[in-house]
Amino acid sequence: MAYHCTKDLKMPVDFEKVNQKFGAIPDTELKKKMSEVGTLEVVPAGELIMDAGSYIKSMPLILSGKVKVFREDEDGNELFLYYLYAGEACAVSLICSFSQKKSQVRAQALEETEILLLPIDYMDKLMREFPAWYRFVVKTYGERMDEMLETIDNIAFRRMDDRLLDYLEKTADALNSNKIKGTHQEIAYELNTSREVISRLLKQLEKKGMVKLSRNQIELIQE
Repeated sequence: MAYHCTKDLKMPVDFEKVNQKFGAIPDTELKKKMSEVGTLEVVPAGELIMDAGSYIKSMPLILSGKVKVFREDEDGNELFLYYLYAGEACAVSLICSFSQKKSQVRAQALEETEILLLPIDYMDKLMREFPAWYRFVVKTYGERMDEMLETIDNIAFRRMDDRLLDYLEKTADALNSNKIKGTHQEIAYELNTSREVISRLLKQLEKKGMVKLSRNQIELIQE
């Protein structure tokens, strides 16, 4: 099972909420079908929605909350890929559900998150019957591919100080707060570098007046 929750919180799906959150999908009948065949699950903050090495048995669509998607190597080092918001889906999940492969990424709820779980048995059926679902899947692939290419470009071509600032800005945006809680080591894991490098670069950013550092917190100074 690829989805983890401390309690069984699956519930029927409210069509009106699906219709509102997935306004980018113009087909009302498709959203009705999603509501009928799907189930709602509430995932507490910090819980994994999807784990690497697990088969995906239900396709997660985000109704509310925020989700961080990342990879992890054998040594436990993380590489941040992208965030998911309400009305979005994970392209990697879509690919794995269609091909029945194990997940290669992990997805973690940053806050209490509501997800609409669609059984993978319906994926092909939705693709055949609803052109709007096909367009949504293609759009999701494109958006997530752009984000992953940006991650690759950051690693290959950008300096670590630029990558760090970009990471802080995206995290602040995802949290709706300019105060980011976490240790320098945790950030180093996500950017696949050392704690010493992150600490040195954060001190440089603080000297430039771009961040304010305190114990296990970084305040991003936005002009």
